[in-house]
Amino acid sequence: MERSEPEMEARMSRKNKKRKGRPGGGPSAPDPDAVLSSLEALRPSLEAGEGRAWGEAHKLLLKTSIEAARLAPMVIGRDLELFDHLLLELRGEAVEPAAVEPAEASTESLPEIPAETLKKAMKAFRRRVKLMKLDMESKLGVGPMSGGRAADFDSIMPPQEFPPEVWATLAAEGRLVATGRGFYKLPES
Repeated sequence: MERSEPEMEARMSRKNKKRKGRPGGGPSAPDPDAVLSSLEALRPSLEAGEGRAWGEAHKLLLKTSIEAARLAPMVIGRDLELFDHLLLELRGEAVEPAAVEPAEASTESLPEIPAETLKKAMKAFRRRVKLMKLDMESKLGVGPMSGGRAADFDSIMPPQEFPPEVWATLAAEGRLVATGRGFYKLPES
């Protein structure tokens, strides 16, 4: 079954139209009011603790002017207070910066942890920071003409193979800095 020349051209032009998409290239910027109303509609699901709702909220918040680094602690920690604060910020209402309360554990309330365990925990923490940095700076998944991207994270959630008391002890000793909501970073040298 042979096709005529005009039929072939018409078929090819339909394929090209499908590939071209909209004129002007990339997707248009999302409507801020639509994003805000979608986030407000997600609030009851977030309060109910639905995991999928947090993922949807994260995707919507990435479309806003809020930096991605501020979103990670909220999503990982399932922090409704910070979510509400970000909604107020998106509405343009004057709000104070969200208070990130570092875990201030006194050394008296912390259990005795062997020095060997603390040493292993610090080694695991440094390894996690190194791997995250390598992952963020990797050229994989980035355009072939680019040179990767700079690692721009401030703090991380420590490895879960050690209990939270270990990380609190290391922070109390000054070997780590608690940045709040279970996140820690290495002290500035």
